[in-house]
Amino acid sequence: MSRQINKERTRRRLLQAILKTIQRHGLGTLTTGRVAQLAGVAQPTFYVHFRSMDQALEQVAEWVAQELDSGLSPEAAAELDRAAEVLEEAVRKCTGSLVQDRKVAEVFLSNRRDQTSPLGRRWSVLTGSLRERMRQIVVQVRPDAAPADAALHAELLVSMIFGLAEAQLDGRVDGLDRATSTASRAIVTSILSTSSVADAA
Repeated sequence: MSRQINKERTRRRLLQAILKTIQRHGLGTLTTGRVAQLAGVAQPTFYVHFRSMDQALEQVAEWVAQELDSGLSPEAAAELDRAAEVLEEAVRKCTGSLVQDRKVAEVFLSNRRDQTSPLGRRWSVLTGSLRERMRQIVVQVRPDAAPADAALHAELLVSMIFGLAEAQLDGRVDGLDRATSTASRAIVTSILSTSSVADAA
């Protein structure tokens, strides 16, 4: 096995150890010694891969964001009559992606608002991207929606996705498909019943 492959495996083990430490003990407990021990390497090995804990956290945030982003990419509906169906599928896909890896989901959900850490800053960008994608789908469901209403419904969708993910992880929701379907239909009903831009004028 090549030296480069071994180096990448060690780096990945260190990133996973950082995630496990945050999940088990919180962000404030991160030390290079604790991470190295959990990864099964000597502490100086940490510095072979990262200049500092902040750089390591930035790489963890980027790695997790890439994992989540692949599932948080709802597709646009080509036809207006399918837009509501696409919205429901987007919510199901996004929520399912979040709960797919419990460890990643718990770290993401518990640190997503912390703008002082690289994790929180990166995930804030990811959340903003999700919010914009949901706004675009809302506009497809209701092309004449007032911009403020489209933004409000996008915010409701993002909050619903995070809330359903937390409920699934906590065991408060049994059937994720049923829960996302019910919640999505309620949002679609709300979108369709709001006033249009023409009505607001």
